[in-house]
Amino acid sequence: MKKSFLALVLLSVMFSANAQDTEVGFELGAYNYLGDVARTYDFGNSSLGAQVFVKKHLNRGFNTRISAGFGKLKGVDDEAFDVFSANRKASFKGSFFNVDFLWEYNFLDYRDERLQQFWTPYILFGVGAYKYSGESDQNGVSTSYDSGVNLRLPIGIGLKYRIDRRWTLAASTSAIKSNSDTLDNVSIDTPAIKDYRGGNPNDDDWKFFTSISISYTLYKIVCPQGKFR
Repeated sequence: MKKSFLALVLLSVMFSANAQDTEVGFELGAYNYLGDVARTYDFGNSSLGAQVFVKKHLNRGFNTRISAGFGKLKGVDDEAFDVFSANRKASFKGSFFNVDFLWEYNFLDYRDERLQQFWTPYILFGVGAYKYSGESDQNGVSTSYDSGVNLRLPIGIGLKYRIDRRWTLAASTSAIKSNSDTLDNVSIDTPAIKDYRGGNPNDDDWKFFTSISISYTLYKIVCPQGKFR
């Protein structure tokens, strides 16, 4: 996490050098998982996630965002779902680090103080990379595994509220395609999985991230020129 924070600090300096204004912030929330082990959304599988980020405002609607953070995932087989999951008795837990490049579109101009518009709904989408490592248990056999570096594709919705000229509070929820079927270590390629218990090889695992964030806007102050100099 220290390396991620330092990287974001450097990026914020680079952004501030040319941007009219830049936002830096912190995001805290819960990750959830959907895959072969947990095939329905279960709040009991929620795990901690956090990110630091830098945003650059391009115009009244769009801004770009670079994020770096970490998260945890977990899941347990539902015996009532089917005979394969009942016999498999699989569970897993793990953690990952991620870096994302996102676009955000704000539907309302919440940053113009003259409009007295203090909030806006928004959407987010983009691409990122992550590295996941975990531990799984299948029929009493414990295994450590590593997914390597994979792409992830987040898309989500949220709501922003401008507290004042510099501080903004936001809440969002996003679905993240993991481009991997091995977050839970349950697939047809898993050595401990036999007799058609590997789940659906055509469906990638998904992550969901629900969070709140606080950010601070850095305004570039332009010095007077000419006779005032």
